[in-house]
Amino acid sequence: MSAETATASPSSSRLLSLDAFRGATILGMILVNNPGSWGALYPPLAHAEWLGWTPTDLVFPFFLFIMGTAVAYAMRKYRHGAVVDAAAYRRIARRTLTLIALGLAIGLFGRLCAIIWQGADGWHLDTLRWPGVLQRIGLVYCAVSLVALHLDVRKQVALAAALLLGYWAMLAWLPTDVDPAERITPTGNVVRAVDLAVIGKNHMYTQATTEPTEPEGLLSTLPAIVTGLAGYWAGLAIQRRGAAWRTVVLLAVAGAVVAAAGLAWDVWFPISKKLWTSSFVLLTAGLASVCLAAFLAVFDVLGFRRLARPLEIVGVNAIFAYVGSGLLARLWGSIPVGERSLHDAVYEAVFLGPIGNAKLASLACALATVALWWIILALMARRGWAFRI
Repeated sequence: MSAETATASPSSSRLLSLDAFRGATILGMILVNNPGSWGALYPPLAHAEWLGWTPTDLVFPFFLFIMGTAVAYAMRKYRHGAVVDAAAYRRIARRTLTLIALGLAIGLFGRLCAIIWQGADGWHLDTLRWPGVLQRIGLVYCAVSLVALHLDVRKQVALAAALLLGYWAMLAWLPTDVDPAERITPTGNVVRAVDLAVIGKNHMYTQATTEPTEPEGLLSTLPAIVTGLAGYWAGLAIQRRGAAWRTVVLLAVAGAVVAAAGLAWDVWFPISKKLWTSSFVLLTAGLASVCLAAFLAVFDVLGFRRLARPLEIVGVNAIFAYVGSGLLARLWGSIPVGERSLHDAVYEAVFLGPIGNAKLASLACALATVALWWIILALMARRGWAFRI
């Protein structure tokens, strides 16, 4: 069973709320990743510059949380006595490597577009970015799956606490040659130091930007594993208690408490998506739990299943939608139209010109991209096409 597939009960029925929540999250990803102009954004649709958070900063951790919930269903048979054989490890390895390969492929496709449309003189693999969103999803999926197979819940909680507290300690005390006041700055943090030493500047996102810290760095993947584990525990709660009001209340209350703890921890360990700080983990995991409770209440408890359909058709093809939108963005961002790209030409002619207001036009372009992908996924759903890894 794919990590994108979840069942609601021992029968073959799906947990509708999970598909709908995943669909809403992917649509949110497409929205914030495809503005008409990166220089014209409403503040909630932009990432926090360094510390703090915006609604946009919730999208990626929500997806990791959802992935963890799906793992709880995919691994259920092993909790019920099935033998963990070599095939289980092969499936985990295959999915992990596929996600990493897809992430790298998006970057390579951008290079290919530059060669075809912009006359670039080669692939320049010496500057290909290695980390990325799909790469982190793959690593977190692998870690959560292995932890689920080999550790009981108490040990999982202990591991999560060790990761969050240990990460806090590392950022507070390392590097030792940096002034303590600089250790959580964009240039002085240990996440950057590790990435520079292991990955190298030429293979980091920061090579082409003014941001010195890789947002999907190696060290910051450790607390991201806890985000996935939090989703796994939510999945266990739903399985054990069923799609019922007591489960909704549990997820909502627990989520509110955890999110409040994250906000409180922000005083000592600031919330930062780019560092994926431990306080950021608690805040986002808590809010994701509250959102999952809301989806569970509306679609699985109250039974408004038809209302979920527009989101469900996206959720069952989530990775396809993310990869496809990323490829399309690189394609029409590289095709030249005069001195502009096709993207800029369309944006200016269809949105900026008629609307006038740059931020509103940028948002309208993003919403149009969301609508385009929803139509594509709706047509796929009508034909019964579902691409899973």
